[in-house]
Amino acid sequence: MYPYDYSPYEYDFSPYVYHPSGYDPYGDRQFFPFGFPGGQQDLGVEWHEQEGPWSGLWRRRGNSNIFDATWTMPGAQPITAVLRIFIFGSFVYVQRRNSSDGNDCDYTGTLSGDGRTVSGTYRCIRGGGSWTATIIRRERVRLGRVWYEQEGGWNGVWVRRGNSNIFDARWTMAGAQDITAVLTINIFGNNVQVLRRNSSDGNDCNYTGTIAGDGRTVTGTYTCTQGGGSWRATIT
Repeated sequence: MYPYDYSPYEYDFSPYVYHPSGYDPYGDRQFFPFGFPGGQQDLGVEWHEQEGPWSGLWRRRGNSNIFDATWTMPGAQPITAVLRIFIFGSFVYVQRRNSSDGNDCDYTGTLSGDGRTVSGTYRCIRGGGSWTATIIRRERVRLGRVWYEQEGGWNGVWVRRGNSNIFDARWTMAGAQDITAVLTINIFGNNVQVLRRNSSDGNDCNYTGTIAGDGRTVTGTYTCTQGGGSWRATIT
């Protein structure tokens, strides 16, 4: 049934021994050294993977070792699966289950010295080959291109400069002179910091806020040289 006289449920990765009988891949019976999950290294938040012509995006579920994976290739139907990833020292093992194409696989690989890349081989119910991946250790900053912001009676439009975290901002309000400023926006997890400087009205400000679960809306408070209040924005 399996190529290479291979069963995806039997391994001998000396000194990693993995021979469970009737193994449930999503149960708690993990036959790995050092215990689980304490022996594992940092799994990152996202893996960018390549196997043959397929490009994989593996996205971690919270702080677990379970990843939701999608593979794409021009002209082909995307494939999805659920992964469980283990890293012990430089050894990497990935279980691919619930594959939308019915082709479940097991991957083994070696973590590079800098802890950022993995290369190895995989075997599936049908076929196998080599694979590589880049581990993204920190959540990617999603600054968008334009932020539409409101504070009090003012409407702000913040436009990003290229791929930097610098924005050119303009606020308008009926019957009032427009205000311009230069912003520096930093995102740490779901926390936002905005530094407003060179304000045309001389009123520089600091904004703090929280990004909602949709990754597109921000709410928070701000304090200025004169005054302060609450603000909200939509990231596009």
